[in-house]
Amino acid sequence: MHRWTHWLSLATVALAIATPAAEAAAAPKRGELFPIFTALDVTGQPQSTAGFRGAPTLIVAITERGAGDAMRAWFEGATKRAPSVRQKGIISVSVPFFVSESYARSKAREKIPQQYWHDNLFDSHLSMAKGLGLSESDVPWVFVLDAQGKIVAQVHALAETPAANVIWKSIEPPK
Repeated sequence: MHRWTHWLSLATVALAIATPAAEAAAAPKRGELFPIFTALDVTGQPQSTAGFRGAPTLIVAITERGAGDAMRAWFEGATKRAPSVRQKGIISVSVPFFVSESYARSKAREKIPQQYWHDNLFDSHLSMAKGLGLSESDVPWVFVLDAQGKIVAQVHALAETPAANVIWKSIEPPK
């Protein structure tokens, strides 16, 4: 019995280690079309990711409530480097069961300038993150789409890191 318990513990540890990698592998990849789904923005109005098509678009997705500053850093960096690229946000976080969705949306609106409220999709149950295959992380997931909605660049990184150069190169106008 002791040996079986030991192997069960090892299997549990291996599964815990493998799960984030498996979830990350499920995230949309370069060359794929960004998935189309409908979700509510921070005002509670339905929006579709189909609206992300039509022009080059930067999408920053967060899956942890504390990642708002990291999301903002991406948007500020993109505004400096390529102000003509559209910016969209996906806020897919877990909030305690006793916090209503409308209250969570109102807290998000306090942090987001009003002109961007309809550009940020929001859910408090990680539904969008799960649908996109994004694991919970305090580091944003960032995608750049071409006008047809195809992913031309993707990273799971902070805006100030060398990994971000993949995104910056894909949105900066040619010199």
